[in-house]
Amino acid sequence: MKKLGTFFGNLLVSIVSFLVMLLLAIITYFIIVFVVAAGAGFAGVEPSADFLVLSATLIVVAAIIAGGISPMAFLTNINVENRD
Repeated sequence: MKKLGTFFGNLLVSIVSFLVMLLLAIITYFIIVFVVAAGAGFAGVEPSADFLVLSATLIVVAAIIAGGISPMAFLTNINVENRD
């Protein structure tokens, strides 16, 4: 019975973590759209909404990929110099 409680507890934590990450991704996306639009305005360029969305999407995707690759690269780093 204790394993079942642990399973549902872990499932609940996973669902809440997913929802929080989704909410933060949406908020970040809106902030990036604002930053891209402001940057284009400072540069004197008036891009269409399609290009604003595309550029913001590419920036967010690059940040997500970089955030996922960095920990994986750190965790898989094998220290060859100190092997016996």
